[in-house]
Amino acid sequence: MLKRLYVYFKMLAAMLVDAALINVSVYLALYLRFNTPKIPSHDLSAYLHVAVWFTVLSIALFWLTRIYHRMWRYASSRDGQVLIFSILVSALILGMLLFATRTADYSRATYLLYALLAVALVGGWRFAWRSFYDVHWVNLPRAHQRVLIVGAGKAGQLVAQELVRHPEVGMAVGFLDDDVEKVGMRIASLKVLGTTPEIRTIIRDHGVDQVLLAMPSAAGRVIRPLVDQCREIGVKVRTLPAINQMIDGQVSVHQIRDVEIQDLLQREPTVIDLGEIAGYITGRVVMVTGAGGTIGSELVRQVAPFAPSGLILVGLDETDIFDIDRDMHLRFPDIPIVALVGDLRDRGRLARIFEQYHPEVVFHSAAHKHVPLMEYQPDEVIYNNVAALWQLVDLAHRTHVETFVFISTDKAVNPTSVYGATKRTGEILIGAYAAQSRTRFVTVRFGNVLGSRGSVVPIFQQQISMGGPVTVTHPNMVRYFMTVAEACQLVIQAGSMGHGGEIFALDMGEPIRILDLATHLIRLSGLRPGVDIDIVFTGIRPGEKLAEEFLTAEDRTRATHHERIFVYKEEAYTNRNVLSRIEELIRQVGSASPDELRRLLTLVVPEYHPANPVEMMGRHAKVFRAPSLNKGGGEEIGVR
Repeated sequence: MLKRLYVYFKMLAAMLVDAALINVSVYLALYLRFNTPKIPSHDLSAYLHVAVWFTVLSIALFWLTRIYHRMWRYASSRDGQVLIFSILVSALILGMLLFATRTADYSRATYLLYALLAVALVGGWRFAWRSFYDVHWVNLPRAHQRVLIVGAGKAGQLVAQELVRHPEVGMAVGFLDDDVEKVGMRIASLKVLGTTPEIRTIIRDHGVDQVLLAMPSAAGRVIRPLVDQCREIGVKVRTLPAINQMIDGQVSVHQIRDVEIQDLLQREPTVIDLGEIAGYITGRVVMVTGAGGTIGSELVRQVAPFAPSGLILVGLDETDIFDIDRDMHLRFPDIPIVALVGDLRDRGRLARIFEQYHPEVVFHSAAHKHVPLMEYQPDEVIYNNVAALWQLVDLAHRTHVETFVFISTDKAVNPTSVYGATKRTGEILIGAYAAQSRTRFVTVRFGNVLGSRGSVVPIFQQQISMGGPVTVTHPNMVRYFMTVAEACQLVIQAGSMGHGGEIFALDMGEPIRILDLATHLIRLSGLRPGVDIDIVFTGIRPGEKLAEEFLTAEDRTRATHHERIFVYKEEAYTNRNVLSRIEELIRQVGSASPDELRRLLTLVVPEYHPANPVEMMGRHAKVFRAPSLNKGGGEEIGVR
């Protein structure tokens, strides 16, 4: 309460100062206009006649343009433009008042002089306050860390200003930038010392202790060589988050962090069409399955800013659902959010959710997805990834959901794993319903997500923290990687582009060797691969391939208006034989052997080529055989 009163007091004080200064500006404008110590009484009395109204209206205008809601110690050119615009409008108000009262007819030079003086005085005292604030912090004791800022753009300038205000973090010695025209120039009082190829020399010549990468939109191919060079000469490297993750576009010292693997692998920022997305999400009830998982929770966070009329968060793990529900209520208190713990394989429970909450858009991200683990228990993954999906899709069709987005994987293409085969089966189901439903059913395929649960990155990080070794399955194994934020942005965008039945493949960029990924992570930890941390090759695990694909050789894709999304429209699966085979596959869950379930999967997905997991583990491997899970309930899924 006291803090709020203090804020109001500061606003009131600023209004009083501005009120005095705009009146002084008018007086000085008249003084300069007539160039005489004594302003003609008629002109002065004319202004005094409207002075109160002019002052009140000008201050109200400043309030409407939010002059008093801006932190002027962080002022940008945009803030200055708003201030100048407000003063020009106030000059217009003065002219209108004088015209309405017919008390005087000032020349245009008087209004121009007023505007210039008001900008100088009203803007000047704010600039003086900012300068006092900066000088106050400059006089504090300096930190011993000498910081080189790489990137002399907007982010770099903001970083330099923050370091001035927070010298305990470090003292900036200058900039590096790839723009040769900036070299030798001064930006934010700091000199641009050179270009990035000169980083080693500049670090040595200026005694740099720390390099700060102020390039939040730079691709990994730009960041990697800089990080490698700094690591080799023993200089710490830190960076900023992506610019769209900064609050109000401002940089804070609290946002400066160590370089992470996502920074080394990130690509150019994804550009999304906000209008398209808003068109199918805004005002709709959106349901996300698997809402507590890595993909599901990020989808929820990215859907919320588009103002859905409600969010339904469905997941099986109560802790995960509790966490995302609490987070969303804190971030978006105005959006109705319902957090539901439930098993999608329970048709009755699922039907009640649809009946009670009437979702209009569904993002289905829930799935079993750990390839080697699922290889030993095909009954479980079939029941969860196929049977539950069929129930969900059928309910979406029957309740006239507008849009249904099924999240698939690159492992569904020419699958060698049970997981990949079940995802391909899901694509077939989506295609079958899309051919006969008013609901827009679309599929989105993408590869691995950095930092997701069970992904290779956290496993490597854990192994490094324990002193190694880091285990890599094969030196030539490659995978496509994408950050979770980028993946979800493209998933939401793709959902706006489909008419029904399409498979959208996201552009994952160049594949990355898992061995290179392990090497980067070891170096980011300040250690040396093969010296401080060993790398051990363990062999390909059950269901894995050396390289993944996004499309088969027969698939014909076409580009969309989004450069990172490609679309493939396959032949609709309306053949009842295919649906009958899927139904038979589900019925056999809980009774058939793993080998029999794999055989039935090949009838649904002919391109599936299963490998015996026991043989892949080696002749002497000890294999735990999971018992068959008697799920029951398969009779609820039938050919429609």
